[in-house]
Amino acid sequence: MKTLEELLQERILILDGAMGTMIQRYKLEEADYRGEQFKDWTCDLKGNNDLLSLTQPQIISDIHKAYLEAGADIIETNTFNSTAVSMADYEQEELVFELNYASARLARNAADEFSTEDKPRFVAGVLGPTNRTASLSPDVNNPGFQVGLVNVLDDLRLGQRQQVVVALEVARPVAEPFAAVAGLVELVALDHGAHGAVQDQDAFF
Repeated sequence: MKTLEELLQERILILDGAMGTMIQRYKLEEADYRGEQFKDWTCDLKGNNDLLSLTQPQIISDIHKAYLEAGADIIETNTFNSTAVSMADYEQEELVFELNYASARLARNAADEFSTEDKPRFVAGVLGPTNRTASLSPDVNNPGFQVGLVNVLDDLRLGQRQQVVVALEVARPVAEPFAAVAGLVELVALDHGAHGAVQDQDAFF
């Protein structure tokens, strides 16, 4: 079976489309997001699309398969907000590993189901941008204002390293490329003089 690099030398590969808009088609309510596992959670969970990898895995799997059936060569994990930084909005920081692992496994299983010798399918592990910025002021009335840039960069670095570590757990055969990505995320975030961080990047497995 050909590798991703080999196929890219031969043709253009097709990436899937948006996950969020596909989820919207299901018109899910609060109870759907909570499922049985989080039925007594203390804050609202509607809109936490990444949580659906745990509470509604069939929906996420069906979305992956829809893109694969349409001809996608690469599908993306449902991990756009699966970092402690973003999950803090839902008081679910402790679920980061579980969310990333479940999402990666759902995507990988769907890709394996559709992969053939002639047309292998790949998974792009999404490292979401989080809900923080390392370069823009959070105060629209004060463009020069910045809250703890060092802390923001550290949080971004930690959040994206968490996602890469989970990808390593799911895709052991490509450990070296993932280690390189993890190192890149750390180096960029540790540059406290930088005006941005690695955001919205994909790692393939």
